[in-house]
Amino acid sequence: MATELSRGKAAQAWCAPETSHLVMIPELAEAFANILDVIWSQPWLGNATTRQLLDEVAARVNLDYRTVD
Repeated sequence: MATELSRGKAAQAWCAPETSHLVMIPELAEAFANILDVIWSQPWLGNATTRQLLDEVAARVNLDYRTVD
């Protein structure tokens, strides 16, 4: 089941000037929303904020690499 955010974003496709003359198909909008949810949940895209991403980069830059003897 799609999230409300994804449903809203999918519905925006029928609000664009070039598509506003089309009749919305609820099943198609739901399918688009499900696709958006899958894409947005991918780890390569993630849901991190800009601050979280910058903190992660800073933490990695400041790592002190050591080897085990």
